[in-house]
Amino acid sequence: MTPEIAFRLRAATKEAHSRLERRLDIFSHLKAPTTRAGLVARFEAMHASADRSLAPWLGDMPGLDYAGRRRDAHFRRDLATLPNVAAAPPPAPPSLRDAPEALGLFYVLESSTLGGHVIRKRLAGSGVGAEGLSFLDPYETQSGERWGAFIKVLDRESAAPGASEAMVAGAIAGFAWVAAALCGDEATA
Repeated sequence: MTPEIAFRLRAATKEAHSRLERRLDIFSHLKAPTTRAGLVARFEAMHASADRSLAPWLGDMPGLDYAGRRRDAHFRRDLATLPNVAAAPPPAPPSLRDAPEALGLFYVLESSTLGGHVIRKRLAGSGVGAEGLSFLDPYETQSGERWGAFIKVLDRESAAPGASEAMVAGAIAGFAWVAAALCGDEATA
């Protein structure tokens, strides 16, 4: 049974998620090596910025394995296989007031592992190679298991008074920030 917080986060971010998918148009960016490299560099810069904001809140959270969920090793490996493209620094991540808001922002990043799994399969099905894209599917065959463990943490942490509302606020702010980081300022309009 899926916990209520998972439904709340999905419902609260559905429109922002759809808008981001349309604006980013990830498949067209991933087909050519130069646009792929640029997009991967933007993803890497965004994740590095997020890690600096999230680690103080989530680094020691029981059951989360925050360090094991970071994608920096994937990005190093991916970027080494692609043309060298520098990415502009992303806008600063949303200010986080507490661990539930941090979990909301992390929900945006962590849920992208499920989408990344689908993206890599779709690319393979259309004959497009996956060079430089391991960050999209960092857990590979363990994606479902890792997602389930993350949802258990969200469920546990959402039980505190006001926590679920803070998670939703963090996720909404997280989608706006990811859109700005990956698509440019116009994506936040």
